[in-house]
Amino acid sequence: MIHFRQGIKNIPEICACYGVRKVVIAPGSRNAPLIFAFTAQPELECLSVTDERSAAYFALGLAQQSGEAIALVCTSGTAVLNFAPAIAEAYYQNLPLLVFTADRPAEMIDQADGQTLRQSDIYGNYIKAHFDLPVETVVAADLQFSDRQVSEAIDTALSYPQGPVQINVPLREPIYTALPETHCNPKIIKTIAAEVSPTKDSLETLKRAWTSYERKLVLFGVYPKDGQLNEQANLLANEPDVVVIGENLSNISGEKIITRPESFFSSLSVKEKAAFKPDLLITIGHSSICKQIKLYLREYQSAEQWQFESSLPYIDTYKSLTTIIPGSAIDTLGKMPLGKTTSDYSETFQAQNQIITQRHDAFVADAPLSDMSAVTNLLKLAPGGTTLHLANSTSVRWTQLFPTRSDLTYFCNRGTSGIDGSLSTAAGYAYASRQPTVFLTGDLSFIYDSNGLWNNYIGDNFKIIIMNNNGGNIFRFIGDKQLMEKSRNFFTTPHQVKIKLLVEAYGLNYISCDSTESQEESMKNLFNADKATVLEIFTDADLNTENYKGYFRNIASR
Repeated sequence: MIHFRQGIKNIPEICACYGVRKVVIAPGSRNAPLIFAFTAQPELECLSVTDERSAAYFALGLAQQSGEAIALVCTSGTAVLNFAPAIAEAYYQNLPLLVFTADRPAEMIDQADGQTLRQSDIYGNYIKAHFDLPVETVVAADLQFSDRQVSEAIDTALSYPQGPVQINVPLREPIYTALPETHCNPKIIKTIAAEVSPTKDSLETLKRAWTSYERKLVLFGVYPKDGQLNEQANLLANEPDVVVIGENLSNISGEKIITRPESFFSSLSVKEKAAFKPDLLITIGHSSICKQIKLYLREYQSAEQWQFESSLPYIDTYKSLTTIIPGSAIDTLGKMPLGKTTSDYSETFQAQNQIITQRHDAFVADAPLSDMSAVTNLLKLAPGGTTLHLANSTSVRWTQLFPTRSDLTYFCNRGTSGIDGSLSTAAGYAYASRQPTVFLTGDLSFIYDSNGLWNNYIGDNFKIIIMNNNGGNIFRFIGDKQLMEKSRNFFTTPHQVKIKLLVEAYGLNYISCDSTESQEESMKNLFNADKATVLEIFTDADLNTENYKGYFRNIASR
């Protein structure tokens, strides 16, 4: 007879065969057999993170850094629900998380038993697929089914477009029993990688369309750093009829690439907007943050829009989508006939970009202690090779106003754009990379996810900058002041949390800055610190608001 836990024993073996190397485990009781199995597998590095929400975001950061599947394990009940925010983020970032959720057997569901809820397909709309394993594997058919389900789950997570899957694991008591010693060589089923690209006829059609348009705008959304793609972007940017735009999260940069679209499109008059209207819009990758470019391209729609490399194909953000092109953007765009036309399209953009650069430099040069000056010094002083993780809300928006540094790598959780797990994600990334990693955050985002420091994997390479303006400053930027006045505290949520005490409770170094004169020195001390360190910069919310609004008034000045 087959051991009733042989299927559990086989799970980590199957994971290892697929190249899984890291497992994040949130402690519990119902998941004890899974913990025994995973920690006994020599190829796997098991990491213990107590807070399930933080654990899932930590796993997300590991997947961001490696691009590999990361296993995630929790006990039953609300622990499963606490994984949900990070799983939704992984789904929209196309990151392969293997979510093993321990469960009660079917006969115990809705029977008033502890830590029990309906877990099958609990993540619904935010996973690629869910799989329910048999509660026991005492006969060969059950074991074969269990192994096949695990194999298919991992294969599904890794197949294009990558994404999270749930493997729900019902377990009967006794929970704390030894697993079988035998290895039964579980069967592995894999989908081989296949290349997809336009046919010869389709490529010829694209070439003719490319040649017919003299005003082509290539827009890069959120994208992992890719040297080949950056090289292709710069080749295109040198064409007189092509303009290339990429925010810092696209990790695309170059002399002729517009890396500050929010500033650029905010600066245009109505006449200039009409003059810059593209004939052909090409979009690559995920979403853009820039609100101004969304508004612009929806109003001044191109005749055609080609979309490359999006996991959700029918994304018509700019209301002009006409053509979805599968496969590599590099391969297809590399076949377009360059140098075949004369146009002043790129030249007009470059002239306007120079004006913006002059206005930007003049405005930020004299900025007093503020969120703006903090970002100015960060981007001036950060060592080359640093990965910059950005919290959502104001942190990511401030950095959008500055030129992209080619020697930095930029990340932000823009799948669902929440503030809830930014710190944990950055901590996971820093642990996996072992390279300099800086997390830029506001005070609310930091406090919200401060449990991201509640683990044993915060390395000396991890640095944190907190812009403490005592609340959610973003709502001062985007809200109507008079309308929000009586209810402002319900948006900005000011607090009395002493971040210094919180940081020291987790054992990190702490530096504070509350003057313009000491800001640059404080930043240098942060980067030179030999252990994980937090720099808290105290800024004034009203001044930050005036800076932000004043910046755009200055950019648009005539």
